[in-house]
Amino acid sequence: MAEYAICGTVAVLQINNPPLNVLSHHVRRQLMSGLRQALQDTAVRSIVIMGKGQIFTAGADVKEFGTEKALSDPSLPTLVEAVAASNKPVVTAFHGTTLGGGVALALASHCRLAASSVKIGLPEVEIGIVPTCGVTQRLPRLVGLQTAVQMIISAQTMSAQQALAAGLLDKVVSGDLLSEAVGFAKSVEVQALADRRVGSRAVPGADTAEDVLDAARKRLVRRSRGAIAPLTCLQAIQASLLPFETGMKREAELGQYLWTSWQAGALRYAFLAERTVKRWHLPGNKTVNYRTAEPLVINSVGVLGAGTMGVGITICLLQAGLKVVLIEANKTQLDKAVTLIQRSLGGRSHSKQLSHQAMQLRATTDYRQLGEVDLVIEAVFEDLALKRKVFQQLDSVTKPQAILATNTSGLDIDKIASATQRPDKVIGTHFFSPAHVMRLLENIYGRHTSPETIATAMQLGATIGKVGVLVGNCPGFVGNRMKGLNFTEAMFLLEEGAEPQDVDKALEEFGFAMGPFRVSDLAGGDVHWRRRIQAGLTTEQGPPPNTPLLYRQGNRYCPLADMLCMQGRFGQKTGAGWYRYESGSRAALPDAVVHRLILKHRQDNGLQRRNISSQEIVERCLYPLINEGFRILEEGLAAGPQDIDVIFLLGFGWPRHTGGPMYYADKVVGLGILLRCLEKYRALHPRSAHWVPSSLLQTMATQGTSLTAWAAGSRL
Repeated sequence: MAEYAICGTVAVLQINNPPLNVLSHHVRRQLMSGLRQALQDTAVRSIVIMGKGQIFTAGADVKEFGTEKALSDPSLPTLVEAVAASNKPVVTAFHGTTLGGGVALALASHCRLAASSVKIGLPEVEIGIVPTCGVTQRLPRLVGLQTAVQMIISAQTMSAQQALAAGLLDKVVSGDLLSEAVGFAKSVEVQALADRRVGSRAVPGADTAEDVLDAARKRLVRRSRGAIAPLTCLQAIQASLLPFETGMKREAELGQYLWTSWQAGALRYAFLAERTVKRWHLPGNKTVNYRTAEPLVINSVGVLGAGTMGVGITICLLQAGLKVVLIEANKTQLDKAVTLIQRSLGGRSHSKQLSHQAMQLRATTDYRQLGEVDLVIEAVFEDLALKRKVFQQLDSVTKPQAILATNTSGLDIDKIASATQRPDKVIGTHFFSPAHVMRLLENIYGRHTSPETIATAMQLGATIGKVGVLVGNCPGFVGNRMKGLNFTEAMFLLEEGAEPQDVDKALEEFGFAMGPFRVSDLAGGDVHWRRRIQAGLTTEQGPPPNTPLLYRQGNRYCPLADMLCMQGRFGQKTGAGWYRYESGSRAALPDAVVHRLILKHRQDNGLQRRNISSQEIVERCLYPLINEGFRILEEGLAAGPQDIDVIFLLGFGWPRHTGGPMYYADKVVGLGILLRCLEKYRALHPRSAHWVPSSLLQTMATQGTSLTAWAAGSRL
């Protein structure tokens, strides 16, 4: 609702629609009613619009997107223009967070003031749309093109002081916001409104506008990687150089173009998918879910292992206000880790001036210090035997009710749990590197993992700011099981005629920040080499005895990655991998050594080089991965396609404007076309099992069922 009150000559309209004060239809209707009442009341000389509760407003109600309510009178654009047309001064006073439609209301107002803690942002580009309601036309007139471009295209929030310096705010207040707003409104009652109407102003610095816009355009072409929203938003901003009414029409046209684009649909889906996975349930058993399973209260956490992952996990926990005991057998490594953690948290190493967060850390080499923690996250080397040994020790030193979590990227949770007397309290918590930056937490339940343990891991993820996705136990879990096929096909493409840079370029043009070979060099080729050795696919000296070079376990196999690792070429950390790297540089440079290695491999094995199109590269790298996603759904290892898409969007850099692998297959490629492509490549490559279409995909494509419809029945 929106409340109406009179403070002397000031009418105060307060949005009261907790928790986010979104501008739902009933709120807009009451705001419009209050505005009209204030305009008709001769005793009212000015108007204040503000919010109750924690924030001013988070903008439009996403639940109304695509519904009749979004367009019902008064629509948000109608309300905004009514504010702009007011013949009495309107002051917008905001606090907390002000987003999207709230910013539009503020720009239409005659004056703007805010609490010192306010955050102001325009996130529309992240869901594939233009900030309309005059935002792209008024904002440049108020703050200039440079700042407007930065705010709209980056979707980053701006602090109160930054907004004041930019000219977006008239005043920042530290006292009672209502009193300050009413006093400010009274002070402008006698001022002329003409100069206060943002739409009547010219864009400042118009003489340098083309330079600003051209520089922004060049940056976006490099960075957007196929996403159309950023460049379309820039076009709308450029229209602010036109007469106001003409620019408003152009904004509306561009807004409609984006709103109806498939990318906007994909981005809205991605936005909602992150919220859907929080309402988790056990795949195949909806009775175990976020409502029925009660998490344990976690106040203290142990982290075992002070390597890169252990340090990142510790930082996450400390930032969330949890007490942490960090265990590392190597004292030198432990001291190094503590220094890194203190620096990250803003403290000063080797001094008493440590942040409060850093003071919650106890670092030790003594396992017994884990005796009272509520949960332990093991983050040692990715070796099953080592992890089983560690869990035996943890089982003996921790309290019986403590949960034991393993940060593994693909090892069998049940085998690790069997080393303990409490398999019901063992769970996988797969953090992605760097752990204190990446938002994904892939939680893996085992055969005996209890609902309480699952609920606790999912709640812990939320506590430390992660998006937790619950999946079943299988080699590589969901993410790495699917992603592995991407790299497998990428190497087959090298055998057939492509170069590493060809493959990377095609996938980067599709929208990935880095192609598979650049990713391999960044992560370290030795990591997956060790996994292939453990799986018996290769040895440190080459193929296992009596094994064909190009086949493993009946399937086609490419040994090129193994051959690079045997030469000590692990990627950036060794200065050479699939690419070479100059000293101190991360720039990937094509390497003649790799070219000769690939060429010799083709010649030695009678492999004929051919020209390979970018389209084939994309299809062969992505379609097996998607097919595996259908198998995972078929096997009941993920609750729905949203879970898989969130894993790839947040953990593997899948281009957000395509929605994720499963959404892309369903809504962009089409399941019938996907099936025909899989069958085509299966005929061409019969020794690669990943081209065999999933039974679920075959059924859905044959019946004409969409994945969206199937998913609707799979969730709570």
